[in-house]
Amino acid sequence: MQITLLIDGDNKTFTNDFIKARVFRNALKLNEQMSKEGNKISVKTFDEMVGFIVTVFDNQFTIDDFYDGVSSGELQPEIMRVFNGVLNAGGLETTPSTDEEGK
Repeated sequence: MQITLLIDGDNKTFTNDFIKARVFRNALKLNEQMSKEGNKISVKTFDEMVGFIVTVFDNQFTIDDFYDGVSSGELQPEIMRVFNGVLNAGGLETTPSTDEEGK
């Protein structure tokens, strides 16, 4: 799994090819939390998701690096890309949400 962040004016790519089972477990816990909150995810949960992303990449960058290194338009999609990647790596099939769902 890879992520690229803009840090100190340079694009820096971070890689983690080994997703720990504990990270998968934490993804399941966050998934439960997000399900309870529905479409109204709290700032606390959002911060926990970003902390989760940092953990996925073994703390190669900080929470601040992530928030400052991702554009606002890519923030949520990038979080969900990594989150779903972890769940998929653990054997759960995820489906991307679309604007057409629920219509």
